[in-house]
Amino acid sequence: MIIIGELVNATRKSIAEAIEKKDRDYIKKVVLKQIEAGAHYIDLNAGTGKGQEREISDMKWLMDIVNEIGEIPVCVDSSDPIVIGECLDRIKSKDRMINSINGENKRIEELLPVIKRNNECKIIGLTMDDSGIPVNVEKRIEITGKIVKLLEDTGVLRENIFIDPLVQPISVDVKNGMIFLESIRMIKKEFPGIKTTCGLSNVSFGLPKRKLLNKYFLALSIAFGLDSAIIDPVDEGMREVICVSEALTGKDEYCMNYIKMCRQSS
Repeated sequence: MIIIGELVNATRKSIAEAIEKKDRDYIKKVVLKQIEAGAHYIDLNAGTGKGQEREISDMKWLMDIVNEIGEIPVCVDSSDPIVIGECLDRIKSKDRMINSINGENKRIEELLPVIKRNNECKIIGLTMDDSGIPVNVEKRIEITGKIVKLLEDTGVLRENIFIDPLVQPISVDVKNGMIFLESIRMIKKEFPGIKTTCGLSNVSFGLPKRKLLNKYFLALSIAFGLDSAIIDPVDEGMREVICVSEALTGKDEYCMNYIKMCRQSS
């Protein structure tokens, strides 16, 4: 399971305040905690709603803090293609991820040139288009095909494409969980070599004991073929779910990771 650490995101009040105060120590602490907990990528989002120039400046500031720690793989998370294009080269690590492209024509037009110039990056593709997020599996598979073709035509390797079928809250429609899970299964079947990912916590929006729902949904998603997730890696319960689920689904050779986890917790 490829873990993308979600905690350095300006939508979180503590991170927005740290960015505003330029509290380097706090940001560094949050980054280090995620790395130590096993995050493979650190997602950086600097969108505080104060304009493009400010977002570029803040994103570069966040990247400089990560670079101080070492060659840490970074996932550049922005709704603005210009921010992504301006900041990608700032990352010290050559292992970079762009979050994200989707099937919207405007988004494709603006972001595809950036991706073409940086086609060695890993790319997250969201299964939505100009009509919004599809309510069924079939449309999500159709959008996946469009995204995969566009990315491969720009030179992105299939193994570097991560498709996010977009988890929707089960509080809105109880079928949303199964629609997502079936989308993962079909993507893995129809597009061999493609990886899947998601922002998992949306499934529990509006419901009590969200962490409980998130953990069980993560286990189910791994069984259906989920390769990656944007989660809080510091949450010991989530790490435990990943370890146990991978052992039970044959993804942990000789159950070595599970055994190691048990020894460390005893």
